Amino acid sequence: MPGQPLMPRRRAALVAGSAWLAGAAWAQAGRPLEVVVSLPGPASTVSFPVELMARQGLDLAHGLRVQARFVGGGGVALEDLVTRNADFAVLGLPAAMLLRTREPGVVALAAIDDRPLYMLVVRSDLRDKVRQVADLRGRAVGVHSNSASAKTTSHQLTELVLASHGVPADAVRYVSVGQNWDTQSAAFASRSADAIMADEAFALRFLQEQRGFALLSLGEREQAARVPGSGFLRAVLVGRADTVANDPERAARMVRAVQAALAWIAARTPAQAAAGAGYADPASTASIEKLLQANPRMYSRDGRFSTRQLAETQLFFRASNPANAAAQALQLDAMVVDRWAGRTD
Repeated sequence: MPGQPLMPRRRAALVAGSAWLAGAAWAQAGRPLEVVVSLPGPASTVSFPVELMARQGLDLAHGLRVQARFVGGGGVALEDLVTRNADFAVLGLPAAMLLRTREPGVVALAAIDDRPLYMLVVRSDLRDKVRQVADLRGRAVGVHSNSASAKTTSHQLTELVLASHGVPADAVRYVSVGQNWDTQSAAFASRSADAIMADEAFALRFLQEQRGFALLSLGEREQAARVPGSGFLRAVLVGRADTVANDPERAARMVRAVQAALAWIAARTPAQAAAGAGYADPASTASIEKLLQANPRMYSRDGRFSTRQLAETQLFFRASNPANAAAQALQLDAMVVDRWAGRTD
């Protein structure tokens, strides 16, 4: 699936007066490194920090010129990474782990999302027919992209949720709905999907516009408790081991730019942070703002990996891939490169 056009280059305006800019990459004389980042979006919680980074010039401040390549899901972003159509990718860590079982060169470089805000949303016209997860038997369920060999995080989560409610994975039909508002809303409008394992900010928008209702939300503690490893680390900055080995400065700058974007978000009100990405669609800005208000720790504040959360992620990954021997054997620590982002307990 081809990506959307690369984000236009921005003017080299830097945000003055911030302490984290003082020692940044403009002190390193030279032309910014051109970097392509493949990621789902636009205007998703996954893409927001990178879009904000580009809008605010935080990439330029660290010696990079980031071009965002928007794709329909984490599986496509990973394909861009391994085929070298992108230097880095941002996506769900469980999806990257599944690829790691076949591509040992895939590494995680920084934590981005702090909470996996997924919601199983059902079309509004099915309210009287679908009242519990078990009612999805025989129906079409939307996941970001549909591939048996490269299951996205949303696909893995969907199968795990179904199993926890006694529904076999093959009892529903999976359809690809992408990972942006246009494609997901079109899937409901065309009735090609009865339900979607939606991430934010699109799940919230479905509810606000009364196009769908929530059957399950990982944001609700009691519901999340039924999902093993529900506190998993979702979005991470992913790279290739050869970049880390042969071009460590590129990887280091990218991690620092991500950290700068996360610090920028943490230092501002939800309204200021949401406006920072400069979305043309007011609904996109409003959704991000509401999510930040409701979830102050939606994003990592410093990009560090949490040892505890990595353990939760490994639990989720193994539970969602029970028949995959390679997944059961995977040791997550082996793919985490924390030399720049750091780690906490």
